[in-house]
Amino acid sequence: MPSSNNGKGGKEGSSNWMQPLQPISRDSLRGLKAAKDEEMLWEKVKNSVTQLHSVILRKAESSTDTFYHYQLSSFPISKETRLPVPGPEFYRDNMKLILDGLRLLFPDCLVEHATLIRALDGKLYDISKINEKMLAFINREQSAEYIVVDWC
Repeated sequence: MPSSNNGKGGKEGSSNWMQPLQPISRDSLRGLKAAKDEEMLWEKVKNSVTQLHSVILRKAESSTDTFYHYQLSSFPISKETRLPVPGPEFYRDNMKLILDGLRLLFPDCLVEHATLIRALDGKLYDISKINEKMLAFINREQSAEYIVVDWC
């Protein structure tokens, strides 16, 4: 065992090398993985919200449109930021956290998760609020999930 007292021994000298290390209980050790996983989740949520915030600001600065539709796609790289993006399952599993973050950043805007479909007129329409009977007449294979931010 290393000693900081040049080999003179003694209880005090043999433990000085451990000074910067912190003791940890077995209960704390058991919870380390869960705590690390939660920390990583919050970091991914923060990164997702930050990327969306940046893209929305760029759209508002460069366009007369008053909305932004972010499609939950399986593409690993964002076209706008060229940064890796989580898959759609990450957004679905953490949608509430992501929407809450966006609502904090855009407090008086409509921020929601929607299923949209592009109609023959080229516009996107929300089918997530359509009556079940009407959905039978819509080809849902053409639909996609979006995060919608509207500042109209």
